Amino acid sequence: MTEILTSILLLLGAFLILAGSIGVVRVGDYFSRVHTASVPSTVGVATVLLASAVHVSAQLNQLFLKPVIVLIVLFLTVPLSTEMLARAAYITNIKPATAYVRDDAEERRMEHKEAVE
Repeated sequence: MTEILTSILLLLGAFLILAGSIGVVRVGDYFSRVHTASVPSTVGVATVLLASAVHVSAQLNQLFLKPVIVLIVLFLTVPLSTEMLARAAYITNIKPATAYVRDDAEERRMEHKEAVE
């Protein structure tokens, strides 16, 4: 039973990581690429880590939580790093594919740097 669960989690994780990789190639602008690189890949790596926790726990006949600790760190750091990448792109004046619907940073009068090409 644990082999089936581990296999399903591994295949689901591999599919999500592949979907994120294909999404990076298919989308147009930088901001969408950052989003498609972070969200599916994070969930894909999370399912792979859960699969490893299930498999090792079944082999050792005790609860193995090291992958879960890595998962917690992953969920804490990936959204923050994605936000920082998007903010750095905004400050360096990288333009999105479509115009902003609402620009919250403009209300705070955030200064743009020289455009990077």
